[in-house]
Amino acid sequence: MSDTTAEPPPLVFLYDRHPGLRARAILNLRLDGCQNWAAARHWEIAGRWVDLGDDALTDHRRPGFDELVTFMAEIPGDRTKICLVHHWERLTRHGDRADYQRRVREAGGYIATTAATPPAAPCLGAALSRGESCPCGCTP
Repeated sequence: MSDTTAEPPPLVFLYDRHPGLRARAILNLRLDGCQNWAAARHWEIAGRWVDLGDDALTDHRRPGFDELVTFMAEIPGDRTKICLVHHWERLTRHGDRADYQRRVREAGGYIATTAATPPAAPCLGAALSRGESCPCGCTP
């Protein structure tokens, strides 16, 4: 007899920010790493949201993050919703991440990172130059 009351897997909202408008290889590696990390846990991906250029450098104007939080809040039910980032600096380097956490919580979700602790920067660049996986434990 199968268990039909099993909870659905978490719904994951991938987020990143990138100040460059061109060379996006590292951005794509981080997002792919987050997607692979979530897939390994059998979590469902809701989509990817990115802030680029000047929007990535400010804590006052983040249209990609704003869209993510709005979409997250519109999803009905009590399914677990997770905003997944590579590490905390993908939210903010200079500001207070508590504001981002509050906004996601108000939308009914949580923030998680693929790294247990913020890795030494640049984690992906060092790993890729040696042909290794990311030292923070994500899967680029």
